[in-house]
Amino acid sequence: RRCSGYVEQFDVQSAELTVRETIRFSAELRLDRAHPVRKTREGMDQHVEEMIRMLELGNLADVLVGNEEEGGLSFEQKKRLSIAVELAASPSILFLDEPTSGKVVTIFCFFFFSFRMSYLFLLIQGWTRELLYLS
Repeated sequence: RRCSGYVEQFDVQSAELTVRETIRFSAELRLDRAHPVRKTREGMDQHVEEMIRMLELGNLADVLVGNEEEGGLSFEQKKRLSIAVELAASPSILFLDEPTSGKVVTIFCFFFFSFRMSYLFLLIQGWTRELLYLS
């Protein structure tokens, strides 16, 4: 199991991939081989679709990430995609550097409680706010 994930302040995703391809690429590379979703292709597909659904990226799933010059996802959409990319690896600790909107923080906290992560750190303008979930 991956120990930690980190969502950077400035998102770095491949402009040539779709949202779905980006999340799947991360899951295929980084998800522990013993994780149950890796047993079948359908399991991995469901895992990727769950990330898309939970981060409200469904209407963007087949859209290219793009870049500033040629268009593509907005800054906020790229932030949500970056969260999905990290969550696809199923970390126990997740760091989010400067979330930019209330929607991003709300979705992120939902994941924290839904997946019973050990720690969630929000790094906001030089301050660290720590949320701890005890089961």
